[in-house]
Amino acid sequence: MVKSIFLPLLGLAPTVLSIALPQSFTPKPGNFPAKGDGDFAGGIFSVSLSELPKYSGAGGTGPEAPKGAGAKTSGSGPYPAQMTTDSTLPGHTIFAPKTPPAGNLSLPFIAWGNGACTLNAGDYENLLVEIASYGYVIAADGSPTGSGGSQQSKVQDMRDSLDWAFANKAKKYGNIDLTRVTTAGHSCGGLEAMSTAYHDNRVKRILMFNIAIFQDDRRYLLQEIKVPVAYLIGGPKDMGYTTSAKDYALLNAGIPKLRANLDTGHGGTFSAANGGKEGKAAVAYLEWQWRNNETAKAYILNGGLTKDNWVVEEANWTA
Repeated sequence: MVKSIFLPLLGLAPTVLSIALPQSFTPKPGNFPAKGDGDFAGGIFSVSLSELPKYSGAGGTGPEAPKGAGAKTSGSGPYPAQMTTDSTLPGHTIFAPKTPPAGNLSLPFIAWGNGACTLNAGDYENLLVEIASYGYVIAADGSPTGSGGSQQSKVQDMRDSLDWAFANKAKKYGNIDLTRVTTAGHSCGGLEAMSTAYHDNRVKRILMFNIAIFQDDRRYLLQEIKVPVAYLIGGPKDMGYTTSAKDYALLNAGIPKLRANLDTGHGGTFSAANGGKEGKAAVAYLEWQWRNNETAKAYILNGGLTKDNWVVEEANWTA
């Protein structure tokens, strides 16, 4: 992915990323790679830098885009959270409650990828602190301030987050529930999340922010996605708008799925206080999925999102 397309939407100076690409993976229907790493940032569901301009579209923002950067908080949830680093997981940033929740509360785990597959997790502090404040531990690619260079994250970086959690190295943050694992990310980081989940049965949910598969001839790989997928998309100006409609339609029959659009453009609401409406939607979805919270479920399925100006499609959720 190219920084000049993704990062101005987050209020950062445009800088073009470049990476050396090996020989590209050429997909053939029925030919499923063993792992999701692929040849470039974002993995097998992503796109090469040379192809990206064909798909990026005109861009722009919609009326739901934040008007400026929101205040930094400890989140609106019951467990004030923070952004920190951990020497046991170098090259990553941790978002977690400041104090392990009392009462042995189970904490679902999330592995996160950043837009443009950058190594600057701090761009998503408002969103990820908000989620963590509801009792989640998140390991994000990169450092709180970024690498200062042109390096991009790869699938292995997100897999390192999973390996770290499954090696019981996150226990200092509380009672990590490794049966409730989500991969998630924005833009290229979302494609990395899907690529990481591919053929990895540790991952039970995929949460895609403002992105979906670009190439029609790579969409057959969705046959290997066997867990629920939720897309939070930025409306018609978002490069993920048309592609997410295609992906949503082609997911395996019977898989629970959600596609919700808010007219923001590709940059979403990440810079707003507590992650804005995308933060609210993400928390509700996760609380419904991992804690069977009926209020959160009603917000997603029974009109709450619609009242907040989302356009919602959903299918295959059990009553």
